[in-house]
Amino acid sequence: MKTFKPDKKFILYAILTFILVAFSFWLRDFLHVNCDNKNFLFFSIDFVKNTGAAFSLFQTHTDILIVVSVLVLGAVIFYVAKHLKTLTLSSVVLLSFFSAGILGNLIERIADGFVTDYIRITVVDFPIFNLSDMFINIAAFLIICNILFSNEKRNA
Repeated sequence: MKTFKPDKKFILYAILTFILVAFSFWLRDFLHVNCDNKNFLFFSIDFVKNTGAAFSLFQTHTDILIVVSVLVLGAVIFYVAKHLKTLTLSSVVLLSFFSAGILGNLIERIADGFVTDYIRITVVDFPIFNLSDMFINIAAFLIICNILFSNEKRNA
C-alpha cells in the first residue's frame, strides 16, 4: 500500500472533510429547490427541522448537542493529528467522512438552531435523516469493522 507523508495525510483529511461538508450543504439546497415533497422508489424527500439528535432525542437541548459535537470533533482531529504516521489512507478517508458528518450538523445547529433532515425511507418505518447523518453512521460502522477485523497485531 502506498504510504503518505504525515503532513499530506492531514491535508487530505482536512480537504476531504471540507469537500464533503460543502457537498452535503449543496445537496440539501439542491433537493430543497428541486425535489421537496417528491416520492421515489424506496425513499422520499421531505424537509423537516430537527432540533434534536438521532431519532429526535434531546429536542430541547441544542446547546448540549453543540458542545458534544465540538468535543467529539476536537477529539477526532486530535486523534488524526497524533496518529498521522500510523494511519492508513483508508482510515484517513473514514475519519474525514465521520468529521464531515459531525461538522455539517454542527454548522447547521449553530447557524439555524436545528438540523435539516430530508431523506425518508418509505419501504420501512425509519426516522428521517440527512447526508451528514449518513456520513457519521457509515463511517462509524466501517471504523468499528476496521478495528474488529483488522489483521494487524495489537500490543497488549
